Amino acid sequence: MKRLLMLLVLLCFAAPSFALTGISLGIRGGMVTNYDQEALALPGADLEEMNLVGGQLKISTLPLFDVLLAGEYAWKNQSQVYGGDVFELKRHDWVFSATALYPIKLQVISPFLGGGLSSHSLGYDYTRPLSLSLEDNNISVPEADNRLGYHLVGGAEIAPPAFPLSFTAEYRLNWIDTPVEVTKYNSITVSANFKLP
Repeated sequence: MKRLLMLLVLLCFAAPSFALTGISLGIRGGMVTNYDQEALALPGADLEEMNLVGGQLKISTLPLFDVLLAGEYAWKNQSQVYGGDVFELKRHDWVFSATALYPIKLQVISPFLGGGLSSHSLGYDYTRPLSLSLEDNNISVPEADNRLGYHLVGGAEIAPPAFPLSFTAEYRLNWIDTPVEVTKYNSITVSANFKLP
């Protein structure tokens, strides 16, 4: 997956210089919702949401599409009590993605649709007393893993005229190719982007 991302970057920068209409750097933040991973179970706990922060590089090309390269970190720390014993779970997902965006370029607000590929580094850390049985309490925590994923995206960018910043709101449908069953989740992000001269 990392090789694919590097290839996309090289292709973008190897394109003729006249084809580039702009490059912007941005920061993004939001949340993960409806996280559904078959191998993760913590009865009584809400496992559907995580926090999300990251950065992005957007390359605008003529005439058809833009390329968005992003790095994100999603995480959540949780604790749950079973029979007086406390189970603590820390989970995270490092995500690196490449997305092709098709913008409908208007004067100030530009909607866009797109799709792409991603690399996920999934991690799970937990602590528990020795007296707490995972099996007896139906607790299931998968091993840390690196998996490929894919996504569809829709959103809009607001770019005020003669202003160096643009703002983006984005909604993604995500799938991670995890063992047994594909993990699904949605992500909602907003970003502020600085347009390079």
